[in-house]
Amino acid sequence: MASAKPKESKSGIPAAEFIADVKQYLVDKKISCENCVRELHTVHNKYKFLEARLLQQKKSLLVKIPDIKSTAECVDFLITKKESDEQSFEAHYRLSDNLYAKANVDSKQDRVFLWLGANVMLEYDYDEAKKLLAKNLASAQKQCKALTADLNFLKDQITISEVNIARMHNHGVNLRKAAGKK
Repeated sequence: MASAKPKESKSGIPAAEFIADVKQYLVDKKISCENCVRELHTVHNKYKFLEARLLQQKKSLLVKIPDIKSTAECVDFLITKKESDEQSFEAHYRLSDNLYAKANVDSKQDRVFLWLGANVMLEYDYDEAKKLLAKNLASAQKQCKALTADLNFLKDQITISEVNIARMHNHGVNLRKAAGKK
C-alpha cells in the first residue's frame, strides 16, 4: 500500500495524503516525479491559502467578541441605572473613531437600540437585548473554537504536504544521480 487513506476535518477540509512509499506512489499514479512535486506544491499552496483565510476569520471574531461583551455590559449598566433612583445620567458615546459626544440619558427607559451590522439598528427591550447578545457571544465563541480546531488540523496537513514535497524531491534527485552514473 502506497499511502494511508485520506480523511477530512469536521468542516470538510480534506486531509493530506502521506506518501509512505514514494516509488509505489509514482507507479500507482502513473506520473513523473517532477509532475508529482508540482501537484504537491499546488495542494500545499491551497492549504496555505485556506490557512490565511481562516486566520483572517479568527482575527475578525477575536475583535468582535470583546465588542459583544462590552455591549452586554452597557445593557447591564442601563438596567442598574433604571433600577436606581436617578432620573437621568450623562454618558459619552462614540460618533467616530476619535470623536465622542455627551448625551443625557433618561434612566427610566426600558428599551435599547443595538447595531446589528450592515447599517441596521433595531430596538429591543433590555431582556431581549441581553438574550440576543448572549446568543451572539456564544455563537462567536463557538465559531472561534471551530476555527482553532480547523487551523490546528490545517497545520498538520501543511506539515504532511511539506514532508511529501521534500521526500518526492529527494527521490527525484536520487533518480537523476542514478541516471547520471549509468
